[in-house]
Amino acid sequence: MLVVDDDARNRKLLVGYLEAEGHEVREAADGASSLRLASESPPDVVLLDVMMPGMTGYEVCAALKADPETRLCQVMLVTALDSTPDKVEGLDIGADDYVTKPVRREEFLAKVRALLRVRRVLVDLELARATLARRNEELELKRTLAQTLVHDLKSPLAAILGNLDLLEMRGGDRIGSIVERSKRGALRMQQMILDLLDVERLEQGRLEPNIAAHDVGRLVRDGVEEARATGTAHGVRIEAVDHGEALAACDASLIRRVLDNLLANAIVHSPRETTVRAGARLRDEGVELYVDDEGTGIPPEHRERVFEKYAQLHLRTSGVSTNRGLGLTFCRLVVEAHGGTIWIEAAPGGGASFRTLLPASDAGEPRREPACVVGRDSSDAFRDMPPTS
Repeated sequence: MLVVDDDARNRKLLVGYLEAEGHEVREAADGASSLRLASESPPDVVLLDVMMPGMTGYEVCAALKADPETRLCQVMLVTALDSTPDKVEGLDIGADDYVTKPVRREEFLAKVRALLRVRRVLVDLELARATLARRNEELELKRTLAQTLVHDLKSPLAAILGNLDLLEMRGGDRIGSIVERSKRGALRMQQMILDLLDVERLEQGRLEPNIAAHDVGRLVRDGVEEARATGTAHGVRIEAVDHGEALAACDASLIRRVLDNLLANAIVHSPRETTVRAGARLRDEGVELYVDDEGTGIPPEHRERVFEKYAQLHLRTSGVSTNRGLGLTFCRLVVEAHGGTIWIEAAPGGGASFRTLLPASDAGEPRREPACVVGRDSSDAFRDMPPTS
């Protein structure tokens, strides 16, 4: 506590009240000395006379509240000025409470206790704010470090892929097989790096989709064709279900990467000798892009979590397969950037069905055709096509 009054009798009275309650009290006879004492060791509460020679109580209060070291000090003006304009002036300057002379002991001590409670809350809030600021700085430093490392990884990875291409051209069948496996791993690593970079850009609003009319069905057919080699390496069949033209208002390159991520995810989580099916169809709400697998599926309570950034630890403790990386987070952010939605259902074969709904394009009226699986007999196609729900 700090009692500031140019009248020694008034200081003695207030000091007596406070010390009787167990408070440690310092005294100052003028504004300048009170500011010096407060800066040396900020008090919890300052009991401040208004009418003093030199600096007035109003000026001392304003100085205390302007100093970062003393701004949390609770200031109570103690004065004989009891008119409403005087009280309003003191409170507008920054005083926290006001008591008039002659001071009534019980009222005075009750107000002091109230100010002490406020002071404790403010100190706790300030500590929490400082802790949060420090943690934000640490997170930003870690994020910057991660981004730097990811950027630095792109160059040596490009060199690895280039050398693997040379080996593939010069080597025989045995070396070619080893090189092919190595290239698949390197390309997957490259995709993960791109996902990490683009997830950060999407979260910060720095990656804007280039929207135009595109046939998502064609994207599916091309994506499935490129994914077949990876599927074969995992013993998984990859099939495209043709529902006809499905024009969406989208960024073709981003949606293709969404499809590639969903296909890669489905392949990794599919048992051998099972089938992954992908397709795109026009619906009343827009264009639906889906990828179905025949794996173990994802429990309903965890279907939203798989799209979260770095949710693997929680899912692992819940018994859900977790080697999903940032690919699904990238998918969610891209689809939402298009004004669409992405979700998971139970697939017809008992696995997981990842579905996205994108805005349909106004560029012409898309044609609707019966579904058929590319590269298969049409009689099998109707049996295996996903439900339209």
